[in-house]
Formats: sequence, C-alpha cells, structure tokens
Amino acid sequence: MPKKAAATPHSMKGRFCDLKTNPQRRFERNVSPTRAESIISNESKWVNGTVLSYYFFTGPETQKNAMRKAFKIWQDVGIGISFKEVTDRDAADIRIDFKNDGSWSYIGRMIRTIPKSEPTMNIGWDISSDIDTGVHEIGHTLGMMHEHQNPFSGIVWNEQAVYQSLAGPPNHWSQEKTYRNIIRKIQTTEVTGTQWDPDSIMHYPFEPGLISKPEKYSRGLYPAGGLSERDIQWVKSVYPPLDKEVSQLKPFESQPIKISSGGQASFQFIPKENRSYTIKTFGIIDSVLVLSEEGKEGQSYVRGVDDSGKEENGELNVQLHKNKKYSVRIRLLYKDPGSNAAIMIW
Repeated sequence: MPKKAAATPHSMKGRFCDLKTNPQRRFERNVSPTRAESIISNESKWVNGTVLSYYFFTGPETQKNAMRKAFKIWQDVGIGISFKEVTDRDAADIRIDFKNDGSWSYIGRMIRTIPKSEPTMNIGWDISSDIDTGVHEIGHTLGMMHEHQNPFSGIVWNEQAVYQSLAGPPNHWSQEKTYRNIIRKIQTTEVTGTQWDPDSIMHYPFEPGLISKPEKYSRGLYPAGGLSERDIQWVKSVYPPLDKEVSQLKPFESQPIKISSGGQASFQFIPKENRSYTIKTFGIIDSVLVLSEEGKEGQSYVRGVDDSGKEENGELNVQLHKNKKYSVRIRLLYKDPGSNAAIMIW
C-alpha cells in the first residue's frame, strides 16, 4: 500500500477506535501457566485458509466502497486468508455497520461469538477519502492489537494530558475507555515479536504533549499511513500463502502433525463414498480444527472445533460426499514439547 505523507500537528484531534477486547480467559487448575500463555497468544488468530465473509448493514455506498478497498489492501499482500462479500447477514462472519457510534471492532475469532443480528465492526465517520480507519479495523479482525499498547514500546504517557484530551471532542471518551485503549499495556503473550512499530496501521497518531518518553515523540507521533513493512511481515507470518501441495488423509491412516505451538498444518480428503466420517486429533495439544469444502467459488466452511484448555482432543463428526474435495486445517495453540501429535479420519 503506498505511503501517505506523514501527518503534521494540527488543531483537529484524532478520531480513535474502541477495541472490543476478549473477556479474560480462565483455565482449570490442570492447565499449566506455559500452556495457558500459549493458548492466549494464539487463540484470536484464524486458521489459515479461512474465507472471511463480510456483510454491510444499511449505510452510504461511498462508505461501503471504502471498506471494499480496505479489504483489497489486505488481500493484495498475498496472505492465506481471503475475504468475500455476502448479502445474507446470517452467512457473514464480519458484519459492518455505519452508526454514529465511533469506530470499533471485535478482535480475531471473537467475532464468531457475536450474535448474527449484531455488528462485529462499526465505521463511525466518513472514511471515503481516507480508508486507513477501515484497514485498521480489519487488522483487529485478523487478530492485531493496538500497537501503541505494545509492552515493548517504551512509551511513558503524560496520563493526565491523555485523559483530558480524549475526554474532549471528537472522542468524548470516559477515563476507563481511554485507559483500556491507550494507557494499558497489553500482555506480552498478545504480541508477535519484541519490536515496536510506530508506523503500524494499528498505531494511533498522538498530538504534542501526550507522550513523555521517548522524548522524540513529546512533540507528537504521526504514523506514516497505510500498512507498514512490519504490518506486512506480521500478517504474512501469521497467514502465509497457502501451500499448493498438501498431505492426503486416508481412512484409518494416522498422519503426523509436524508443527509446534502457533504453527499450522493442512490436509486434503476426498471421500470414496457418501457417509458420516469422524475427524480427530491425537496428542497433548490444544488446537483449532476446521473442515472446509472446496468448490468452484473457493472454499466454504463446513464445521470447526476449538479444544483449547480441555483434556479431550478435537473431534468432528460430519456427513461427507463422494469425490468432493475437503480441506482439513489445524492451528496449533499449544503442543506439549515431549508429545507427538497426529490426525486421523475414519
């Protein structure tokens, strides 16, 4: 995405998005801290190869076109996630509204927990001439957090000035909302890598006087605009281009899952008969297992299961059709270092 000229200080304060964070995950006592941290670090990410469908509630066509361009910007990076617009709200993963309610989004796979009647994202102001807001909100849907809350940033806030600034127009935020979206440092388990990116699309611009340290930003911090190089590196590492050749599953033949925590594996299965099949993982692992059917218009989601934090492995029981092509994909949230993992269909 071409870079815009860096912003300069001006009298109009920035409009900021309100990230809808995941509820704090609670685990049973038998889940070790290491295992819990690994699950939290990976649970918001989609299984690579997912087709995320999006739907628009009533809104201006200029706004919808801006969002279509924002989705294309992410798609053109060349990632393993794809986007498809649908006109059926109940068939959509991402549901976008345009109410005067600020701009906000839920994070990653959390959107699957939101009732189909409700939006998972809102665009609260006109972005037809500047689609960075749309690109930013889609970043949240892909699992990205606010970069200015990166615990490795070294940012020391002038907290009183931050609260005062955000309490005024155009945001009118409460102290709690400002703390949650700006002051609070996110957990290291929620961050990919150890470097801070002040030019990230996920970074807010800040007017002079809000940042005390690093001192170079006391006069204001203004990201360059568009996707940064590190944004692109991040999304391609989490959602790399799909492999053209994948391992074939055969009934009653175990296939090893040769990946570590955070990794992904893909398999293909072509049934030889119409019947009910069971697909199951084995080993001391926490995973998200997704089954999709391959068709002329791409892949369509069939069934999925998240077994994270549980003692039993993921299992799908589903009716499959002769000679159809199915993709079986796994994102490993945690793997016991001394354990082998496998998948089988029967």
